[in-house]
Amino acid sequence: MKLRQLFYLSILLVVIMACTLPSSLTPTSPTETSAPPAMIAPTNTPIATGSTVTLNNVTFTIPQGLAKDALTEMVSAVTDPNGPTWGLAPAHSEFTLTSYQLQDKFHKPKLYVYPAQEYAALSEGAAESIKRLETGLANPNTQWASDALPFIPFFNAAQVFAAQIQIIKFQNGSGVRFLTEYAQSFATVNNHELFYHFQGVTDDGKYYIIVIMPITAPMLAADEKPDSPVPSDGVPFPGFNDPNPDFMGYYNAITEKLNATAPDSFAPNLSTLDNLVKSITITP
Repeated sequence: MKLRQLFYLSILLVVIMACTLPSSLTPTSPTETSAPPAMIAPTNTPIATGSTVTLNNVTFTIPQGLAKDALTEMVSAVTDPNGPTWGLAPAHSEFTLTSYQLQDKFHKPKLYVYPAQEYAALSEGAAESIKRLETGLANPNTQWASDALPFIPFFNAAQVFAAQIQIIKFQNGSGVRFLTEYAQSFATVNNHELFYHFQGVTDDGKYYIIVIMPITAPMLAADEKPDSPVPSDGVPFPGFNDPNPDFMGYYNAITEKLNATAPDSFAPNLSTLDNLVKSITITP
């Protein structure tokens, strides 16, 4: 094996070890930098009417054109200490949108609602993510650096970048949304794996919400293959054959372009996804 191949293999092994969640309480993103990402100013877009979904104490509205309905499920607790640590969770509500605007993407369009204290007690990853969320929300001037953003406790991977960061208030709580992608090594940013991510807590601190919705951007390649065509205004992936690949520069350039993209240039419209989040109500 060539020396350069050995060098990149070593880099990937280190990154994969760093990205395993939640074995580390502070997951390290391959693109973590000292400069915090830009945060978009909050908006007050009215909530569009659409289909109302209710399961027990959780209600939200699906904006027209985003999806047809949602499958609802009460998921049983997973407490076996012999299983994967990232799989531990209390009983919780789970919603999967049907006939979603985008099909055949890596992620399913889902909304999860957990009892916050029970989840934090079972999962170190959840406890850390909730802590980051509450700390950031406590200060309206928070600059959400990569190592300060909440992360998905049940993903065995790490967030590689964050764009379009914005505080969103829902009916009885608040949280932060952003566009992101998860990986276990340096990977392309693409329209197959990109997703809208929201995490929030109710005002009383009792419930923890995670929203994952596939989304696409006009300047990204269609899929994750390094040689897939990139639009003319996109950013080419450095590739492992490059003698000096600048992966950090690649993710930073992608973040800047996504931050500069108008909400209605995304599919679904970024404001439409925000409206779904704003409609969430969780009663005691």
